[in-house]
Amino acid sequence: MRRFLVAFVLSALLLPLSAGMVAAESGVMLSESRVDPMDLDNDGDIDMLRVIYAVNASTGSNAGVQVVAETGRLVLPFWNNLTLTSGETQFGSIDIQAWEMASYTLHLRVWDHDMEVIVYEEDLGTYDLTAALNPPSLALDFQGRSEVYTGEACSILRTFSDEVGAHYDEMGVVSLTGVPWQVLNDTAPIDCSGWPAGQYTVSLQYTNGLGFGASTSLDVTILNHPAPAFDLVVTGDNQRMGTGCAVEAVIDENSTSMLTYDWTVVDPRGQQTETSDINDIDCGLWVPGVHKIRVVATNAQMQSTTMGVNLVRLPPSDANDPTLGNITDDGTWPDASIGGDYEPIPLFMNVQASAGAVAGGGVLIGILLGAVVGLLMRRGPRDSMSSLEDGILAPPPEVDPVDESTDELPTYTDPQGITWRQHPDGRMDWWDGTQAAWVPFEG
Repeated sequence: MRRFLVAFVLSALLLPLSAGMVAAESGVMLSESRVDPMDLDNDGDIDMLRVIYAVNASTGSNAGVQVVAETGRLVLPFWNNLTLTSGETQFGSIDIQAWEMASYTLHLRVWDHDMEVIVYEEDLGTYDLTAALNPPSLALDFQGRSEVYTGEACSILRTFSDEVGAHYDEMGVVSLTGVPWQVLNDTAPIDCSGWPAGQYTVSLQYTNGLGFGASTSLDVTILNHPAPAFDLVVTGDNQRMGTGCAVEAVIDENSTSMLTYDWTVVDPRGQQTETSDINDIDCGLWVPGVHKIRVVATNAQMQSTTMGVNLVRLPPSDANDPTLGNITDDGTWPDASIGGDYEPIPLFMNVQASAGAVAGGGVLIGILLGAVVGLLMRRGPRDSMSSLEDGILAPPPEVDPVDESTDELPTYTDPQGITWRQHPDGRMDWWDGTQAAWVPFEG
């Protein structure tokens, strides 16, 4: 044990001597060194350190000057390699731009590369610096409407910078996640106009070779288009043929896409007409009657909405008006009032008109019942009761007034089935089929 301790102590004592012997054998020497703090952007804050040195050699040598900069999170070495001839002195400098705001501690070492030994080492001190280089940064910027529907134009701009990695040649790779399709280009805008409807979180991540990193994300929502929304605006409804008339399909102001329209029109005669790719139709010369109009609106996403409307057109004031075109079916039109040219038909000596006036409002039924009861009462109570019982239990046979003599007077059967006749003096009779007799009407 004593021999081991003695050997260990002797070795420790001889190590500095051997290092000094190597340095003494090397011809590389440091003549001068200093540190100059600098302000690159002239903002009043130190953001760079410049280490200035002078190295000489007594013999031809390959030498190296190394400055090690150390912060709390990172240690970076900086090198300058030199080739010296015998007796030559070279001056040089190493610039250290601050990669972050921190305290920087510098160490200087001079190497003899031929002997692979450090011939000089020195602590250059500690300095407080502000950042001269911007750290990595990422940004995603959405370009498009606040509400984007499938198929609409939209894009995502990507912004990336890393001055630290670029300055120290330690660039990393940006990774992209959260998109439905593969994106090959690392810098071009991301086209989202073809994305399916859904909610997306687009993310960028980056780390350089020095360990500096950044990340960002953006939420993007792509909506499905709603069903087409539109209205049908009608002018000329219930107006005469030949006057202004139009039906227009008007898209809703909040619609998200353009619409195409398919029209189907069925006229009063049942004839169907179809047309497409128009927004409105002119109905000024449509024939009188009710026209059934159906419109199907379709958007770019092939969603459709159907609306319908009925349009009434009245007969023209003058069917011979040449502006109405060639009209060949005006006999089927509804009658139009002729106003002041109308001549009333007198009630007197007009059986149909007279009977219609008597039957109007239900008065006829009351008169008939009163007449029947009066006749039965004149025949006596007993006969009346018998007649009533017979009338209730067994309806009397009806006699057709045609078989009876009407004295060749004009007759008319009203919609209720009552037959009337009119005398030359205007008196009216009605046929009582139960009694088989003409009964005078007393109004």
